[in-house]
Amino acid sequence: MCSQFVLLPLSAFCLIKVLGLNILHATGLLLLACSPGGVTSNIFTYFCEGDISLSIAMTTCSTLVALGMMPLNLYMYGQNLNQEDVVIPYGKMALSLVSVTCPVLVGMLVHWKFPRIAAYLTKIGSISGLLIIIICQTMEFFIFPDIFVNVPWQLYFAVILLPCLGFTLGYTSAWICRQKPQVRRTVSIESGVQNVGTALTVATLSFPFHNLEKVLLFPWLYAFSMTGVCIVISAFYQAYIRCSSLSKSVETLPAEREVSAVRYAEEGGKANGAYVADSVKM
Repeated sequence: MCSQFVLLPLSAFCLIKVLGLNILHATGLLLLACSPGGVTSNIFTYFCEGDISLSIAMTTCSTLVALGMMPLNLYMYGQNLNQEDVVIPYGKMALSLVSVTCPVLVGMLVHWKFPRIAAYLTKIGSISGLLIIIICQTMEFFIFPDIFVNVPWQLYFAVILLPCLGFTLGYTSAWICRQKPQVRRTVSIESGVQNVGTALTVATLSFPFHNLEKVLLFPWLYAFSMTGVCIVISAFYQAYIRCSSLSKSVETLPAEREVSAVRYAEEGGKANGAYVADSVKM
């Protein structure tokens, strides 16, 4: 939680200042950095052999903590971003976050009280939610056809660097706390994977239409960058595990052969001894 709601927003603010981003682009970056963890982290935690139960618990807790920490971080760092021609609507953003988080709380309550019904509702909600996301993202392409045109290089640099910072900060904080490698990988992924849907929804419900395109740009780009970085990390980890398993099998092969030879000799000796004994009896 510390790396996700303290270190990552601070890193995002430093990136904004160093790169000198446009106020609206910077707002999108800050909004994304202050968002809770995303459910995508659970998938990549599985591929990296992390603690899935811990990943789910952290995602749930971060969603609840975001009700207070997200508006607080946005207010703290956003005060230094405001300009005369652009005012960040903190009140609308807080109300939007509540409207996004309330269904999650209702779902947790239903899962606690009615687990059987929750299983069916989860399937229906997952499919319908995925369809709604696809429809909304497609509509945004038609509404803002030039959203990816004339994007400054500083924004691309920030899009690539921010998830890497999140993964590094998460792993380092878990290492400092002397957690086992499985927990370190889990915390790292949770810190680097943000809930892009929450950032997009809060921005869409909070900002006027003429400012919306630039605010949405960073969360949009981050979704692709975050997924790409996660895929690369998962691929490298799987390759590392396979190479380690192969090297271990090669190292243990001579020892296994020696043990097999000894067993074969012992079994052969017992068989010969039994044969000699039978011959003497005859």
